Order: sequence, then C-alpha cells, then structure tokens
Amino acid sequence: MVIELHYFNLAILFFIVVILLLIGFILIYMHLRIKRSHKLHKWKLMANLLIRKAIFYEETEDDPANNIPITSRTKRLLLKNSHFRKLLTDELLNAKKNVSGSSAENLKHLYIQLGLHQYALAELKNYKWYIKAQAIQELSIMGLKENLTSVYRFTNNANELVRMEAQIAVVNFYGFEGLRFLDVISHPVTEWQQIQLLHELSHTTENFSGIEKWLKSENKTVVAFALKLAGNYHRFELHDSIVECLEDLDPNVRLQAIISLGEIYTDKTSEILISRYLIEDIKHQMAIVKVLQNIATNDDIPILLDQLNNENAALKLMVARTLAKIGADGFKSLQHHYQAQQYPLAEIIAQIKNELAL
Repeated sequence: MVIELHYFNLAILFFIVVILLLIGFILIYMHLRIKRSHKLHKWKLMANLLIRKAIFYEETEDDPANNIPITSRTKRLLLKNSHFRKLLTDELLNAKKNVSGSSAENLKHLYIQLGLHQYALAELKNYKWYIKAQAIQELSIMGLKENLTSVYRFTNNANELVRMEAQIAVVNFYGFEGLRFLDVISHPVTEWQQIQLLHELSHTTENFSGIEKWLKSENKTVVAFALKLAGNYHRFELHDSIVECLEDLDPNVRLQAIISLGEIYTDKTSEILISRYLIEDIKHQMAIVKVLQNIATNDDIPILLDQLNNENAALKLMVARTLAKIGADGFKSLQHHYQAQQYPLAEIIAQIKNELAL
C-alpha cells in the first residue's frame, strides 16, 4: 500500500513538472513572439520612413550622385540581417507599384543605392525555381532594363513560372520589342502567359513588327498568340496570312484564326468562313457563326438557314441570332423557316424578338 502511494506521489510530481514546463515553454514562446513582432514593427517603421524620404527626395548640388540619406543603423541591418533586407525590399516593391514619374525613379535609385539589385542578380543563379522567379519579378518591378541580358536567357526556361516571369519582364522593359523571344522559344506559351503578356502590352502604343514571322512559327502556341496580336491590334494587312491559318492542322490555331478574322475582315471574309463551316467540328462552327453575327451579308442567309436543322440547341440559337443581325431579310427568312412554329425554334424566335425590342 505504501509502495502504491509512493508511485502515486511520483506520478503527481511528474505531472506537475510537465505542466510547469509547458507553462514555461508557452511563456517563453509568447515573449519571443512579442519581441519579434515589436522588432518587425520597428523595422517596418524604418523602411517606410526611408521610402517616404526617397519618394519626396529632390536632387541637390551638394550631392551630384543624388544619393538618398541613409542612417548608419539601416546600413548595418542591411549588411547583417537578411530578414530586414527582405522586409525592406518587399516594402520598396509595393511602393514602386503604386507611384510613377520622379517618385518611381527615386525608389529605383534607392534600390540600386542600397545594393539590393545585387542580391536579386545573385538569386538568379539559385537552383530553386521559385527564388529565380521572385528575383526576375523583382528586377522587372524595379524597371532595371540594364539587367535585360541576365533576365532574357530565362524566357525559354524549362520551368513555366520562371519562363513566364522572364517573358513579362522583357515586355515590361521594352514593350513590343521585348517579344523577340517568340523568335526562338521552344516551350508552349500557355493561355495564362498570353493573357499576362497582352496585359503588359496594353501599356504601350508604339508600332511593332514580327507578327508575319510568328504566324509561320513551328511552335503552334506562338502562332496562336500572334493571331491574337493581329486581331487585338487590328493589323488588316495580315488578313490573308490569317486566312492561311484556317488550314492549320492544330485546332487551337484554327479557332484563334476564326476569332481574329472577326476583328480583321474584308467583304470576302464571311464567304471564306462559310466555306470552312461544314468541314469543322461543332466548337469551330460556333466560333464561325459568332463571327458571322458581325460580318455576314444577305448572301450568307441560305447556308445559315440550312444550319437551323442542326440538333445542337446552342448552335441553333446562335445561327438564329446571326440571321436576325444580318437585317430585315435575315429575320424575315428566320420567321418563314418551316420549323418556325415548332419547338425549339419557335421559342428561340420569341426570345430574339424580345432581344431586338430591348
């Protein structure tokens, strides 16, 4: 009995020790978190103060190098503490995205003055793909065109995200001229990449060349992107070259060619698209009919009427809308179709009438 009581007391003592250790660990952890949070807050204040100083800095005759005053503490932290350097870099990048003009130039100058670009360039050699991608994005945001050569070699990198960041960077640096990587790229230019590149190009308005060559690229995603460029920028002189792409074996190229012809068309375009209609699959047929809504003429009415017999309800509705958009003759022919009083065409015609009334 005494032995059992002895063991019971030991168990209680062990339990108390464990509880005390746990409480001690929690207190130490909370103390360290508070201390770290306080340190980060002070660092952020230092970074924001320096950034504000840079944004409103004006060049003086006393300093031909136009260097922005930096405290010795900030310099010391930059050299010795990678966490502070990362925080300051992130704050600089965020600020650079939201300013322009002389303020943006001042932030770029501060970035270089602090030597932060050297760390980014060093990270381009890192074997981890996400670190490379972040470094490329950093150089792009800060507008360091002088490092184009270092960035350009990643535009055909095997990693998709590294490749995308590099492509966006060179376009950000040089606009349409930056698209020269399309001459040699062997990897696919994904839909997401194309959207991002078009977004970057929306900030520039200068004339550009090279689309003719890209339309004949062996890389079919490059051809598709070139077709988008031709359509978006209304390069009417490329109409015939785009028509040639309708014969391409790649279905995505043909689809984009159809869409682009909706932006670049002549009085012969609808006839050309109609001639392709019967040999294409349903997806491409719907794309053709959608384009014809804007460019079809009375000459196209007969073949469109034939397509009202198609069992695909979505295509039938699109064909009916196209006939209505041709004009009075098209809508009249739609109403006189032999199925005009039958389901579903009767409901489609009623819906189109409501749309026209609006």
